[in-house]
Amino acid sequence: MENAISLSVSELPGLKPAALKGFDRVYIGSEFCQNRLPTAAAFLKLEKMFRGPVTLATPLLTDGGLDQAMTLVKALTAVKRKKPLEIVVNDWGLLRLIKKNKLARPVLGRLLMWEIGEMDKPFLNAFCREYRVAGVETDSAEILEKLKGVSGPVHFHYPFRFKSVTRYCSYIRDFNSAACGLECGPAFVRLSSKAIPEPIYMQGNAYFIPNKPLRSLLIKRLVKTSV
Repeated sequence: MENAISLSVSELPGLKPAALKGFDRVYIGSEFCQNRLPTAAAFLKLEKMFRGPVTLATPLLTDGGLDQAMTLVKALTAVKRKKPLEIVVNDWGLLRLIKKNKLARPVLGRLLMWEIGEMDKPFLNAFCREYRVAGVETDSAEILEKLKGVSGPVHFHYPFRFKSVTRYCSYIRDFNSAACGLECGPAFVRLSSKAIPEPIYMQGNAYFIPNKPLRSLLIKRLVKTSV
């Protein structure tokens, strides 16, 4: 079982190698907000510090965000590595654009899982072969059940399960299409509401509930979100 940790770009300043001890892989970026992607320089600095595989996480993208993400991917894949750069993809356009880049290996992200889970498995497996998909991300027992029959590895995220996302940022009180100062930071903020019986947390523009790692032969990697 591979153990990974998922970091926010807000955690990179002052990050020490000791914080990454015991993990086999690091995720950096965001599956939910295009303003939370690292710069190429920051990614490469993390890669040098960790001395292990680093995965780039990317979200659903606007047209401008897609251009920025592709510029980042091109810069990172221009660097020689032993293995192709793993990229978590949540945007169908980005998946199509990196299809021809043999130095990038896409992983299907959590925003795509409800669509992926409903696909006929032979079709899904053929689709993954065509796009060189290296695995799928999830944080849901329900989705995990739907992924039975998928040929690639499943990566399970904890201790939070994704519930919803919006392009409206409550920190800057605006839609987060343009660059921002990352006022949200890396913290998960607990919200309270009489209408919601279970604890719900907000990080940036995404909402989560607590979850725990699951045991399944499908799961080949556990991804712990830094909190």
